[in-house]
Amino acid sequence: MERAGIGNEYQDIRDAAVREEQLSVIEVTDRVMARVRGTEQKRSPRGIRFAGKTAAFTGMLVMLLLITVTAYAASEYIQIRNKAGEVKVQHQAENPNPGPPAAYNKYAWKLMDFAKPGELIAYFVRGEKLPEGAESALQFAGKELRLTDYPAFLGEMNKLKTPVLPKEAGGYEFKYGTIHPGSPLAAERDENPLYRQTLDELMAEAKQNTGRNLFMKAIPWTEAASIGGKYTREGAVIEIGATLLHGGNVQVMLRPEVAAEKLEVEGREIVYNHADKPEVRPDISYHYLNWYNEQQDAYYIVTTYGDRKLTKEQLLDLAGELIRGGL
Repeated sequence: MERAGIGNEYQDIRDAAVREEQLSVIEVTDRVMARVRGTEQKRSPRGIRFAGKTAAFTGMLVMLLLITVTAYAASEYIQIRNKAGEVKVQHQAENPNPGPPAAYNKYAWKLMDFAKPGELIAYFVRGEKLPEGAESALQFAGKELRLTDYPAFLGEMNKLKTPVLPKEAGGYEFKYGTIHPGSPLAAERDENPLYRQTLDELMAEAKQNTGRNLFMKAIPWTEAASIGGKYTREGAVIEIGATLLHGGNVQVMLRPEVAAEKLEVEGREIVYNHADKPEVRPDISYHYLNWYNEQQDAYYIVTTYGDRKLTKEQLLDLAGELIRGGL
């Protein structure tokens, strides 16, 4: 089973778009902390990979339950399974000594500068080790498409056959929606001559131009990797993100200050994550929800920040509203 991941907030999970057959992790606490502060953070070079059809280089966040309460420890896990018993979402403590970011990630900002909103970029890097698990020298990165007009956003969601985020959520009004292009699976790359031709073109360009190592080209795409919506009310903000797993699964890595509870809302398993360990980080306070929709094969995350934050009860009420609405 392939695994999906969402990187930290400093790269903005809404940029996630590239799929690979790689194992990866979702680290959402940085993203939530940045949202709590009410500021947009610059992208970091750390990557986001969505398995099944992964996403690389950035992140959003742009994202069902037995009733239990579990505090995180390094050896403890919270899992969400589908009806077949397969693990689709797994939470666990983050690695306290993560390795260095992949060499390819240092090209993220160049790819995003090159790409237009909503474009999928195929690229080839000369002289660099391929990302772990990559089976092809042809890599992909997608740039977020942001739409402030809800009818236009709705039209794109319907065209791409994604879940439909609402125009209004919990009394909060729609501010903008985001869509991240999805890149092809290995099988799709093998079957479609477009990708072999694209790699050949980029490698030929590399032979002609020895002054740089990164070669890239915009290519068409037909599936989204993730969608998101931002909603506001009098300075308060909520964000709803949906990662489309395309058969993959998600590993969520949480920091030491985070505790988690597995709850049930509207018959759906929900994981409530909250920073509740003052002995670890006394200056930090945030919380968020995530869940898995098996029918859509989508992973959801709901955050709250700004002038006022929703309480735990209000977040759970919002989750109930969204689930009843189809999410």
